[in-house]
Amino acid sequence: MRRIATVGVASGQAGRHGGCWRGPLVLRNSLGLKRYCAAQGLQLVWHALLQADERAGKLEAVTGLCRQVARFASALVRQHRPFLFLGGDHATAMGVWQGVMGALPESHRLGLIWIDAHMDAHTFETTLSGNVHGMPVAGLLGQGDRLLTRVYGGTRHLQPEDLVLLGVRSYEPAEQRLLERLGVRVIGMPELNEPGALRSRLVETAAHLSRQVDVLGISIDLDAVDPRDAPAVGVPEPGGIAGDELVAALAAIAGAPRLVGMEIAEFCPRHEREEKTVQLIGRLIAALYGESGEIRTLYRSFGSAGEGIKSTSSPISRSQAS
Repeated sequence: MRRIATVGVASGQAGRHGGCWRGPLVLRNSLGLKRYCAAQGLQLVWHALLQADERAGKLEAVTGLCRQVARFASALVRQHRPFLFLGGDHATAMGVWQGVMGALPESHRLGLIWIDAHMDAHTFETTLSGNVHGMPVAGLLGQGDRLLTRVYGGTRHLQPEDLVLLGVRSYEPAEQRLLERLGVRVIGMPELNEPGALRSRLVETAAHLSRQVDVLGISIDLDAVDPRDAPAVGVPEPGGIAGDELVAALAAIAGAPRLVGMEIAEFCPRHEREEKTVQLIGRLIAALYGESGEIRTLYRSFGSAGEGIKSTSSPISRSQAS
């Protein structure tokens, strides 16, 4: 039985979609998820269920929670333990990946694959909603205004060339301008609609990043998946990735060199139907960590990185959802 270090992050303060904070609690208590993981030779070992300070203001609560998350992520990396973080809203990705970077030597770099319907690249100066869960990419890149920089709190940031977004189909012009100016690669849904395209792109992306970084992480916002396959999200966006496609794509990179862990965010139980989303979460975890696709972490040999990726872009639809 393979034991996976798991941390729940009960965060809902960074958005306006009630119930998201309950996601990790539901997953921790889900007998169905436990049984499915056990059938795949996995046991999720829950180290903590982190919660925001209820006495703090909204931004202070998000800031404090990101600090807690960062400490756990750093500790797991230093212990050489592949990890799984389950959220809550996606703002706490700032804590997860800041924590990973904080555990690395100064000269080492993190590569991050961000699978999301949205760019999440707003700042407080560009946001239309004020929701911090639409800002973690900007924070991780060190592009925040004074307020977002304070919420982020860290001193380590991603290099733009070490970040790739997949599945994007809803964004605002200010986010697009920021990521285009920095040269961040965005692979939108028009590039992923052909059968097998997501698997191919994900394999190429993991191989490309693995050649230039020291550790590799995966951050999944469940709204990247089509709502028919993952209904329990706060900001559903039609026309997304098929659940089966994402499972197959993750299984294809389970042996990627230098992969340290995965984060799955934005599970909102109040919108669940027939445990569709919980079942998908179990399948995603098993695809990366289960017996059919054992993860190779940075602590193993580097191996072959494969072929590089082409620098292409596609038009993406716009929305005011972030």
